[in-house]
Amino acid sequence: MLSHAMRRVRTIAVAGALLWTGAGSVWAGPVSAETAAAPSAAGEPYRIVVLGDSVSVGYEPGATKPSDLYGYADRLLDQALLHGRAEESNFAIMGLTTDGLDRFLQGTKDKKPMTAAQIQDFSSFDPRVRAEAETTAARAAELGDALAQANLVALTIGGNDFLDYIRELSTLGTADALASLDRDMDGKLNNYADQAEQAVRLIHDLAPQAEILMTDQYLPIPEQYNADLYKRLLQVTDDLADRLDKMAEKLVEEHIDVGIVAVRQLFAGKELSYTHIFDAKDVHPNQAGYSAIAEAFADSLWGGYTQIPYASKGTGSAPAAPALYIEGSPLKTANKPVLRSGTTFLALSDIAAATRATLTWDNKTRTATFRKGANEVSIAIGAKTMKVNGTPKALATPAYLQKVGSAEKTYVPLAAVTEGLQYQVVYRSRLYTAFIHS
Repeated sequence: MLSHAMRRVRTIAVAGALLWTGAGSVWAGPVSAETAAAPSAAGEPYRIVVLGDSVSVGYEPGATKPSDLYGYADRLLDQALLHGRAEESNFAIMGLTTDGLDRFLQGTKDKKPMTAAQIQDFSSFDPRVRAEAETTAARAAELGDALAQANLVALTIGGNDFLDYIRELSTLGTADALASLDRDMDGKLNNYADQAEQAVRLIHDLAPQAEILMTDQYLPIPEQYNADLYKRLLQVTDDLADRLDKMAEKLVEEHIDVGIVAVRQLFAGKELSYTHIFDAKDVHPNQAGYSAIAEAFADSLWGGYTQIPYASKGTGSAPAAPALYIEGSPLKTANKPVLRSGTTFLALSDIAAATRATLTWDNKTRTATFRKGANEVSIAIGAKTMKVNGTPKALATPAYLQKVGSAEKTYVPLAAVTEGLQYQVVYRSRLYTAFIHS
């Protein structure tokens, strides 16, 4: 391990928690596939735990429900699914400070039931933020279990530590603001670095096998706002990044697998195009900003980022089946997948080829049998049940004959067969794409 710990990286999500308009901050794992698909004993998934503030929530202004969110953490799961089985649990909290994160982690370590007030004071926040914080605080035991199994902990934290101070600076003239920065910022950065180190140590205690990746801080305030203040605040983000790098170096020497993901320089000069500061006076990343953060994580983890296209849903009268990735690669087949009653169907031969399963056909009973390893799935045309290792399982939509050119081919429900063969099937609604792994 420790392969990413020395990577250099730089973020001030300085106002990281402006008023939350209602999207849920908790997402407790990967969306199931069209009909099901929990990971099985056939292969352990790569488990990601996401912690931190509104950037880890994936918040954008105007979001009103969880499905509105598509942040860096969502994209990180998509990238992981290109490499193998993967799961993600998100415990980020809107408005969370580094001190609040430390309290949350310490309570989790102590196995104490927690309330939002025990994490930090959320009384000044929107009621929906308070409700989400309360819900997440109550999941402390679940967080402990997730961290104990984690392979990766992804973290953004720190913007809210500086929020009130930066707001105060904005009320001052340039000379007074710069004098205040020179007078106060060193102590504030030292305090943040100490609390961030404590958070990493607690995460390591709770997730001893996990790689820990946290970002530095980006500056959302553009140069056009105040060129002199902008220049000085960029120096602050550089200083903060250097402190985080030194922290990581020290912890690596103690065999704590931590790395700092550089996002500060990605946003520098692109604040207007990577955040909502121009269109909504909000410092959170927009979709371009979240994509940039996800790419930085992916570069650190896998040495690159793969752009996954949004699949077409077709039209109301002719809906298209979701895009399919098998073992990380797009499915290529001459026989077009079909969406029927909300279920994706593929021709027998295509499923066998994609899963590398042995396929036999009983013409008398019109039954197809797929075998892979110790698993066997039998499915008959028109039957409302199939057999998985001899045990009947209900089918929502039976196999059927589909006209393909001049021939008729047997089409069977993809998720039902792959799940029976102990594959993981994860459907990602934003991409309209399913990822399938043995």
